[in-house]
Amino acid sequence: MAREKACTVCKASTQREFYPMKEWDVEGPLCGNCYSKRLHDYYPGEHVRVNKDLD
Repeated sequence: MAREKACTVCKASTQREFYPMKEWDVEGPLCGNCYSKRLHDYYPGEHVRVNKDLD
């Protein structure tokens, strides 16, 4: 069984880790929600975010 880890930004427990881009100045894994938010903030424009209602 996969070991759960905590998101570096929100500290929520996550089974799937996403790794931040160097430009974000974040050290450590992110949960899917935080990764999506950072991606949206870093690349503004016409992007479709799923589960945005969970913010």
